[in-house]
Amino acid sequence: PEMRRVAKAVNFGIIYGQSPYGLARQLNISEDEAARFIEQYFARYPKVEQFIVDTLRECRRRGYVSTLLGRRRAIRGVRDNPSRQRNLAERTAVNTVIQGSAADLIKLAMLQVHRGLQQSGSQARLLLQIHDELVFEAPQEEVPWLVQQVRRWMSQVWELRVPLRVDVSVGEDWAHMEEVH
Repeated sequence: PEMRRVAKAVNFGIIYGQSPYGLARQLNISEDEAARFIEQYFARYPKVEQFIVDTLRECRRRGYVSTLLGRRRAIRGVRDNPSRQRNLAERTAVNTVIQGSAADLIKLAMLQVHRGLQQSGSQARLLLQIHDELVFEAPQEEVPWLVQQVRRWMSQVWELRVPLRVDVSVGEDWAHMEEVH
């Protein structure tokens, strides 16, 4: 969990334009090491940088960005030739496409789960959504079925070029959750 937290912070930090100084402070490394790390990141994942460049170019041209399902957010202030250290408008544009599309997907998943539970006659209930997580309550005997169905429903909610991975944990309460493989 700690490695995942750090990896997520670094990954999103770089994508949203974190400077070598900021990354150096976050990882407790020198600025030179952080700058090399950022260079290596974009060299290893060139399509990430191309996505960012394309997103910012289109935002500047149109005056807005769109999520996967077409929700729009007007954004002003994207520079003609933005650097890797992005201003607020540029960070907002990239973040809106990524996080807004994730929000689109979780809402579609919630609708699919709701339909699936209704059609099945299951006693399981979708209680709440927290970011990209759904929380359920179900009788113990339905848990294996629910795990299988939720994975299927959520992973197939929208066809993407990369698979939608669905992690599932089960427990009596949040303090006692264990991942189900």
